[in-house]
Amino acid sequence: MGFPDVTDEPWFPRGFVSTNPVPAEHAPVGFASFEVPLPWTTTVMLWPNTGLPNLEGLQSWSESEDLWGDTTCLRSATSLDWTSGLLGPTGKMDCGRDGIWRIEILPFDHDGHGRRLSEHHGGNPYVAQGGLQWRGRDVLLFWRDLGAWPSAADVLESLIESEKLDDARILIEECGRALGRFHFSTVEVADPTKVAKRWNERLKILEERTKSSTLWRAPHGRRTVGTLTHRNFSLHNIVVLNDIHSKPNPEDVHILFPGDGVYGALIPLEHRAPALQDLAAGYRSIERIEGGSSGMRIELRRCFLDGWRSTAPPRWASDDALDSHKGGVPIWEYEQVLKEVLYARSFDKEIDSRTRWFLNHVDRIQAGMFRARTIAAGALTCTALLGFGIYAGVTELLDWRDAIPLMLCGLAVPPLRQLYRSLAPPPY
Repeated sequence: MGFPDVTDEPWFPRGFVSTNPVPAEHAPVGFASFEVPLPWTTTVMLWPNTGLPNLEGLQSWSESEDLWGDTTCLRSATSLDWTSGLLGPTGKMDCGRDGIWRIEILPFDHDGHGRRLSEHHGGNPYVAQGGLQWRGRDVLLFWRDLGAWPSAADVLESLIESEKLDDARILIEECGRALGRFHFSTVEVADPTKVAKRWNERLKILEERTKSSTLWRAPHGRRTVGTLTHRNFSLHNIVVLNDIHSKPNPEDVHILFPGDGVYGALIPLEHRAPALQDLAAGYRSIERIEGGSSGMRIELRRCFLDGWRSTAPPRWASDDALDSHKGGVPIWEYEQVLKEVLYARSFDKEIDSRTRWFLNHVDRIQAGMFRARTIAAGALTCTALLGFGIYAGVTELLDWRDAIPLMLCGLAVPPLRQLYRSLAPPPY
């Protein structure tokens, strides 16, 4: 079959595809594959052989050996309607007694993160219930339909517009708590191996692919470890359930865990990232909310952090892990901003003004951190002089009268260290 007419779909990276895709050799049964050229690599797109299937064609997929999880909706569906989603075509299925289900086709994917999250959460209704995976990548995902519930992003914008700021704070803090609970559930699968070099290499790749004029690297603290992350966290991937009055309850929120899809295909995550990556994604989601002032956004970011720290693993939420001098949240927000640029250009969209603002202020952030390192060097020097003074006095290398002035330099160490910590960018 020839390449399907999908270049205008919201999930197709048309901004980076300048030459025609060509058929590829391998594909799962019922699908064709195409090599899609990007400026830095070639990725493979999968598409149904006969285009988006009707109900009969959909049910023929129920015989595939690559299915996993609960796929009974394929056999019980009585109607099917297709729309375009952000990761691929989305089909709404009426499955009679089984309720309303949703099927997603993921033309692009990298490493099957949707299935990974589903298997981690077990019976959680907010993950894919089943799907089709081929060669480690998600091709189909099946969901219980949750379309009746608004997203936290929509509810937050409504609260801001109505000037219900107390409810907005509660909502965002609960979103942070939900994310922290997810991270707490991943402690046992975390990888304590420090891979700061590889995380910094990922920043280099993003800078090259976005042609960014910025350059930022971080040492990363010893408590910053890789784990199972959401990868696509945002307020749009949180649903808010209703209270007894059928109104959104800001204290009853649940995270949706979608697949990685085209986002993972554009910039694969080859090594597990720390929980701070999701935390930074939450900050960026707050920044993109319409309405409100910059001061209000800072306050909401603080609420989000407070909620996250209350439920996240204590070591991951410690002052050491959040130390911005070692990377902390700012370096991961920088990564998120670079991805925002990459995705905007991939889908031929305008780069958000708040994304540009952050990139324009990277030099200013780094300059402040450089000044702080100068103060840290002063504290280290004073510590060395203190030690040398004690050594010189004990060994009679110097008279105590001459050694005491050196030892007095130690008095400057605590205030210098306090000043150093105070000059770090805040973790919110």
